[in-house]
Amino acid sequence: MPRICSSQRNRNNVLSNNIEEYYKKSIFILYLDDLMMALNERFIPHNETITSLQYVLPSIVVEKPFSYLKKAVEFYENDLPGLNDVIEAEYEIWQAKWKNIEDNLRPKTAIEALSVCDNLMYPNMYELLKILAIIPVSTATAERSFSTLRRLKTYLRNTTSESRLVGLALLAIHRDIDIPDDILLDKFANSGKERNLNLI
Repeated sequence: MPRICSSQRNRNNVLSNNIEEYYKKSIFILYLDDLMMALNERFIPHNETITSLQYVLPSIVVEKPFSYLKKAVEFYENDLPGLNDVIEAEYEIWQAKWKNIEDNLRPKTAIEALSVCDNLMYPNMYELLKILAIIPVSTATAERSFSTLRRLKTYLRNTTSESRLVGLALLAIHRDIDIPDDILLDKFANSGKERNLNLI
């Protein structure tokens, strides 16, 4: 067990009966407290705005009045093309559009909703959906990109040019996108570089 001295400057003397209790009181509880405070400082101030912003989604918009979306509209008012009255009217039209459509056919994510939202008919809803689609919920995408880059740029391929590295990284990250061979060959042939290929 750590010794207790008469005057300790950097840490309080923690009274405990065993080592486990000492580390629990002196380190673990303080660490958890600091972690909870950091999470609250990071997420609590914007929680109300983000929660409000989700009410633009067609799967949720049907049963909620404009007052639920008002906080997000006030926060992003500089990014929206319309005034509050226009946005409220547009919200009601947007809401009426989705009331007639079955629940299982309504888009559930911002990306799906963006693909069916007419930006000329609903410019404010379109902007709010764009904002909702780009808000980072986590850093998983960035972490995945760095992991892919680390795998691609090994010590053996350290001299890879930036454009080639970006291309390889995009191919590795978006491997679910199917690229037809014809498009790839046409792009390769029309790249403007002279290539002496002997295809048999």
